[in-house]
Amino acid sequence: TGSEDDFRRLVLEASKRAQQNDTVGNVRVQRWEDESGAAIVLAWRGGRPNSPQRSPQLISFIPAFAAISEVRLTQCHPVREPIAVANVLDGDGAHVTALAADLEQYRHLIAAGRPVDGPARLTALGLDVQVHADEDAFLAAPKGPNDAADPADFVPFGAFTEPAKAQPHARLTGTVVKAERRINRLTGQEFTVAVTRTAGFDADVCLSANEHPDLPAPGAIITGGVSLSVRLDEPPA
Repeated sequence: TGSEDDFRRLVLEASKRAQQNDTVGNVRVQRWEDESGAAIVLAWRGGRPNSPQRSPQLISFIPAFAAISEVRLTQCHPVREPIAVANVLDGDGAHVTALAADLEQYRHLIAAGRPVDGPARLTALGLDVQVHADEDAFLAAPKGPNDAADPADFVPFGAFTEPAKAQPHARLTGTVVKAERRINRLTGQEFTVAVTRTAGFDADVCLSANEHPDLPAPGAIITGGVSLSVRLDEPPA
């Protein structure tokens, strides 16, 4: 969004169109999604969204996506709203890494009062990424001290800090399996979603079409800083 007023309008419009409305404790959780898969999860405390009686307070805003890439998580537990930390298993059940991510069902996890295990959908929103045509181009590109040297690399630095400072950030490097262009109907903005194979699992990587106008082909390498969001397949009761 271009300004604070634009952001407010986006929040109110997503709230009006939300397809999911849950009350968890004293918090109202809403989720909006359109046919592109673009999604927003809102958490409000006090009053009701779009009600003139009492103005609710927006306590959480999660930009999300209806990802198809599945990861298997264990010991998923809340650290600070709306961030949770979990371990990631590969297809054989072996531990491959950890992650910190914005969790769509954060309030449900708080209410459950226990860590959860199970499949989830993982989205990586590109913050500062580069796209290389193939592995050769990636290996030939100049590398800085914090750049990945391996075409399948995942560093969840946002998970390796004290809980009060946890961030849903990581450095992801992976190979594009498939990619397509989508349009967010709420904003009219185009974006690319690329299913990307990284270190032991896949992630749906979302890229701004303005920053990355060319659609990456299968075999391209995406690398750089991302913000992670997760949606549990089976939220805790």
